[in-house]
Amino acid sequence: MSHVEISVITVSYNNLQILIDCIESIYKFNDIGNKLEVIVVDNSPESNIFDYIQQKYTEVKIVKNDNNGFGEANNVGVTFAKGKYLLFLNPDTILIEPIFKFAIDKFEQDKELGGFGVKLVDLKYNRNTSFQYIDKCGFIDNQIIKLCRKLDLFIDGKMCIIGADIFMNKEVFYDCGMFDENIFMYSEEADLARRIKCLKKKMAYFKEKSIIHLEGKTVSNKQIDLERRMESQKYYCGKYGLNFKKMINSQIRYNYFKMIIYKVTHSKKYGICKNNINLMKEFCKEK
Repeated sequence: MSHVEISVITVSYNNLQILIDCIESIYKFNDIGNKLEVIVVDNSPESNIFDYIQQKYTEVKIVKNDNNGFGEANNVGVTFAKGKYLLFLNPDTILIEPIFKFAIDKFEQDKELGGFGVKLVDLKYNRNTSFQYIDKCGFIDNQIIKLCRKLDLFIDGKMCIIGADIFMNKEVFYDCGMFDENIFMYSEEADLARRIKCLKKKMAYFKEKSIIHLEGKTVSNKQIDLERRMESQKYYCGKYGLNFKKMINSQIRYNYFKMIIYKVTHSKKYGICKNNINLMKEFCKEK
């Protein structure tokens, strides 16, 4: 058996069809043969996904896991990984071109490269969110990051790769302490980027390759999703000495601005935006 070069780690939760589409695309565009392995960590409360994948895809290594968060599940997956390199890949992604040989070449060409991401697009191949600021979240910051995304301008140390697709050197991942398991979901990318930077390793963004990302398709409860996001931000701010309330207030002001635009354009997103503002205000009061 050939030596495994890349281990793809996917964390699943409830949505079987999305996971199937992701797995099928991985094998369809596998350009390194048996140097690739796929590991699924199933956080679902029921066993239907685990049973189906185990029977249907005998080459996939699937692990049943308690739902202790995105980062913890990925850490569990890494303990089973044989590859020199890792790809943390959301189940709501679909590969549309060969990418694994490209990834190996990038790591082999630059020994200082700790990890990277590629361009994320929607089903119509329109640009999706591929990277974001590590900490900034105000109105001006959001306009700047939008421009940077249009220009494919990624600034290492200031920005981090979105968690939907993170290629990592496994040794660097271990050296930086893996994902912080105190973060259930969200902010784990910024936290990881900070620790990789401390190792003096680089994170990069390569626009030459694309992956479809069905943003939000794995989220079933928007309120719980927002609450988890804020809980993670609170922990993250405490970890790095940042002002949590200031960060949330910046997000509230930005949502007010979006709400005005949605009202003028009669967008259905107006109600969602208004609800988000109320939830953020209530969260800050309670905490």
